[in-house]
Amino acid sequence: MIWNLLKLRPKRKDNTKRSEEVGDIIDRMPTAFGRWVAAAIIVLTILLFVFGWIIKYPDVVTGQITINSNTAPVKLPAHTSGKIDILGFEAQDSVKEGTYIAVIQNSAKTEDVQSVSSLIHDFDPNNPAFFPQAIQAFPEKVSLGELNMQYYTFLSSLKNISDYHNDNVYEQQRISLQDGIAWKTEILKETEKALSISNDNLDITEKWFKKYSSLNKEIVTTYDLEVDRSKAEYLSAKQSNQNLVKEIASIRMQIAESRNRLSQLAVEKHVEERRMHLELLSSYHELNDQMKQWEQTYVFKAPFDGQVEFLKFWTNGQFVQAGENVFGIVPKENKILGQVLLPAMGAGKVKEGSRVSIKLDDYPYAEFGSIQGTVKSISLITNEYKTSQSSINTYLVLVDMPDGLITNYGDKLDFKYEIGGQADIIVKDRRLIERLFDNLKFNIQ
Repeated sequence: MIWNLLKLRPKRKDNTKRSEEVGDIIDRMPTAFGRWVAAAIIVLTILLFVFGWIIKYPDVVTGQITINSNTAPVKLPAHTSGKIDILGFEAQDSVKEGTYIAVIQNSAKTEDVQSVSSLIHDFDPNNPAFFPQAIQAFPEKVSLGELNMQYYTFLSSLKNISDYHNDNVYEQQRISLQDGIAWKTEILKETEKALSISNDNLDITEKWFKKYSSLNKEIVTTYDLEVDRSKAEYLSAKQSNQNLVKEIASIRMQIAESRNRLSQLAVEKHVEERRMHLELLSSYHELNDQMKQWEQTYVFKAPFDGQVEFLKFWTNGQFVQAGENVFGIVPKENKILGQVLLPAMGAGKVKEGSRVSIKLDDYPYAEFGSIQGTVKSISLITNEYKTSQSSINTYLVLVDMPDGLITNYGDKLDFKYEIGGQADIIVKDRRLIERLFDNLKFNIQ
């Protein structure tokens, strides 16, 4: 039984013999094939490094771009509700800065307001020399609606100051006082001469009075008569002398009073002129401010030279709502610029002067190609930009397009404000091998 079991056991293989057979097979492997395999691996490795060094493609940071100009178009909204009166303009007509395009109907007559506005613009309240001409220029009968009170207050102030300069009351008083002082000065000189003569006469009469008083009564029979007569003459001369002194003092006082009045008159003139000038300035600025407020409320006015665009199909007498955009003013000649919202991720690689490839939504890239530009400036801080899904921090990048809207296919695209698209900012052309090592460094870290 045991013998039978032993016969059923499998025979053990000869491992030593098998290893010798494998060694023989390996020894007999063709040597030329091995060399070719090794050479192929070396060549492929060299080619990998060569092409990895030669092949470069750009590192790109992408953002959303909007095409605009250095002077953006302006929309003119209605600041009050009412019927509109279009002043002869049609869509895409040229307009000058300050031109009235349309007016919302109100109590003022537009032509009168424009006329007064032009006069106010040319009027200088600090130059009295032109006040007479201004009085002639400003009309007395106008229909300015809610501006009537301010206008006629200004006109009254202007007339008052003009009449003051025409009548010249203070100047006439000054001249009269100066003439009076001059006459009184002459009278004073003559009176002083008379006083000098009176003093001489007084000295003589006093001398004779003393001489007659010293005579002997016994010898001179007419002593009393001579003494009384000389005394009377002396007293008369003395009284005349005192009267002259009083007259001189009175004249000098009058001259001093006239000079004092002259000084007061100069002060009064300055105060009155300043008061009237302040009234004129106040009424002028009040009227100017109210006219600007009236324009802002009722007038659609061109802020710069350009073309007018109707934002709806407007007709005269049509009702507009406050806050509704009615017209747009598009500047004629402008430098085209791109405004990019660049996400903060990777924005640090963008530098001024970086190349930009622009693909516009209105002009498919496959058909029209892309527009080339350069980064002109980058904002120093980020701004939060909200999307439908989340909020992202973005930098504002200004892109200059020196060739305008000419694509790399040679097509010139029509400029339209606020065209959207995609901006690929080419940060740097990097070699394939550099990117491989970047990945290796990232994985190692």
